[in-house]
Amino acid sequence: MNVLSIMLNRRGPARAAAAAAVLLLGACGAEKTMAPGAQSPQRVVCGSPAVAEIVFALGCGDRVVGVSDYTAYPPEARAKPSVGGLLNPNRERLLAVRPDLLVTQGRHEALAAFAHTYGIRFQSVPLDTLADLDSAIRAIAETLGVAGQGHALADGLCGELTVGDRDAPPRRVLLLLGRAPGVWTGLSTVGRDTFLGELLGLAGGTNVFADATGPYPHISKEALLVRQPEVILEVHPGGLTASQQARLLADWHIFADLPAVRQRRVHVLTNDFLLIPGPRVRQTARLLAAAIGGEARGE
Repeated sequence: MNVLSIMLNRRGPARAAAAAAVLLLGACGAEKTMAPGAQSPQRVVCGSPAVAEIVFALGCGDRVVGVSDYTAYPPEARAKPSVGGLLNPNRERLLAVRPDLLVTQGRHEALAAFAHTYGIRFQSVPLDTLADLDSAIRAIAETLGVAGQGHALADGLCGELTVGDRDAPPRRVLLLLGRAPGVWTGLSTVGRDTFLGELLGLAGGTNVFADATGPYPHISKEALLVRQPEVILEVHPGGLTASQQARLLADWHIFADLPAVRQRRVHVLTNDFLLIPGPRVRQTARLLAAAIGGEARGE
């Protein structure tokens, strides 16, 4: 079970948040089918929001002729034709934009075979961890013939991600993905070997479920009492109304004995980039650091 299916099985804000969660599906390797010495591609389809953000950050947005559903950044990417979702691209639309390169994330054997059949170069990169992101930026840049920009972008990100207060002891952090107001079943968090779990550490926290099985484990509300988080971060990319946020925060009164609840360190984060393992992870790191190390939430 991945985080997209977890969140699509819910309703309301959690289901809306699944739009951004397509980025977290890049487990289990990568495929690359390209001719050695081939010319730099000029008509690129980006198969996920994260890939689109990487390509645009490399200065190659003018080559993009198609993007996946839910691609929203940068703004000029929204004007590009959509070729469908990461899991179910529309192959007629894909062929209609006449790409010479399809870049996506995760393992997609059927899509790789489709690209091969129609003579389209295919590249797929894992984007589960920060190391994956570093490698993906460099690999995509090389494919596009802009290796120098790739090294500069990746090196710059590496230098900007340690944003927590190094002099302060790390706080125990629980990160919840897309919980619906009033619902305490089917809770999902992040484990180790995920870019979000790694960012928690760089932002001054320690993940209370780092030892859980799998990258995005299900947890019980009883487990929250055992782990005793000092900071709780509820992630809902895509936005919530003020009343929805208030309901989420009010739900925590039943856990009055948790340090995070006692100290009013429960935060709802709604920024659209939170679940996207692309160049904006630097914003995610800063946002997490502010929530983890900042003052308690006011009344």
